[in-house]
Amino acid sequence: MNFDLRNKLPKEFLNYKIEKIKIEASKKLLFRLSKGSKSFIFIDFSNYIDEYENYINVHSILSKIDISVPSIIEKNNQYKVLVSEDLGKLRYDKILDDYSLGDLLKNAVKTLTTIKNSIEFNSSFNLHQYKLSTFISEISEMIDYYLPYSELPFLEDLKKDFYNTWLESYREHDFDFTNFVHKDFNINNLIHIPTRKHHLKCGIIDFQSAFWGESCWDLFSLLEDSRIYFDDQFNEYFMEYYYINTNQQVTLEDFKSKYYFLNCSRQTRLLGRWVKLSKELNQKWYLKFIPITYRRLQGSLIKLNNKKLLKLYSKIFPEINND
Repeated sequence: MNFDLRNKLPKEFLNYKIEKIKIEASKKLLFRLSKGSKSFIFIDFSNYIDEYENYINVHSILSKIDISVPSIIEKNNQYKVLVSEDLGKLRYDKILDDYSLGDLLKNAVKTLTTIKNSIEFNSSFNLHQYKLSTFISEISEMIDYYLPYSELPFLEDLKKDFYNTWLESYREHDFDFTNFVHKDFNINNLIHIPTRKHHLKCGIIDFQSAFWGESCWDLFSLLEDSRIYFDDQFNEYFMEYYYINTNQQVTLEDFKSKYYFLNCSRQTRLLGRWVKLSKELNQKWYLKFIPITYRRLQGSLIKLNNKKLLKLYSKIFPEINND
């Protein structure tokens, strides 16, 4: 056993079997502790102290409502580590071929509905609030990383058009950044728990990056996952289900417009993010997500039907029709 890890483990877990859990692009370390039928998750945040504080903070918010988040068994503020409940190994992205996609998504969307109806904006929760500068910083990852990677000509002219078009389109929406957002409500952060009932079958992990944003954010993170492409036949149904069952202050048309617009910006950022991670971590396999991300982006661009954005993206991807 690693000496540093042994020093950080609570003494009652020293005789447990330790298995490292592989995670993507994160400074935290995860281990599964097991002994007989008992199993726990050990999380070491010592390489990213802010994540530890954020995790504890967001857990205190989510653990008070009727959803499935792992209980914290023990925590050590000195070492920035904690032991949590193990929700199991049935991670959504690993079981899509074995379980009904509709049922998995239903439990996840009902969980989002519960979150939306249970958590009101509260500045004392110490979550940062999404704003225009964040938006610009995120879409800039396409300019900084994806465009050089794609070797497009006339890069400087395209940059100016890129920012002008996005900002003009952004200002056409009346955003409400006062809703709790998990941020990474992707299928790799959801765990199926068959022993529980209804939406509690959907366990949620990796919530330390939560912020105040638009209520549709986690919905498109789920339905428009950029790492794995699954059938989008349920998207319209779940968008309308979520809209009807939450307290929305906009029309369904406006809700969908925000959904598609912000999903376009997210997929735009991720096209750059995959290139960035592949270079910084020397992990070329991140590039395999580009075709999926592009497909999600193209779908939302068409449904958003923003002529200015379509024209912009037809310069980057000529196959996108901007008629």
